[in-house]
Amino acid sequence: MLEQMVAIGALEQAEYEKLIKSTIKLDLSTPVDLHPDYVTSVHQELKNLVASSEGLDKSLQSTDVAIHKNAEAELDKKVKELLNSGVTIHTALDAKLQT
Repeated sequence: MLEQMVAIGALEQAEYEKLIKSTIKLDLSTPVDLHPDYVTSVHQELKNLVASSEGLDKSLQSTDVAIHKNAEAELDKKVKELLNSGVTIHTALDAKLQT
């Protein structure tokens, strides 16, 4: 990828040389969720809102296992797409007050 950037003139050769010699550090630490119950509640509310906006409410309440399972899969897919799109969710949680 960097070679292609040099080839099209988007990156200088000197900067390329510097970048390929640099060390990449990955932060593999597991994030700490200080308020897991609150996060679960917010995530469930998001799922409910997506289900409602996508018209999946009735299918999710269906007693037909296949219909319910398909609706759950579709809902999970939609929520995942939304979360991966870069959406920001603002809540009323005051972390300082909770601490």
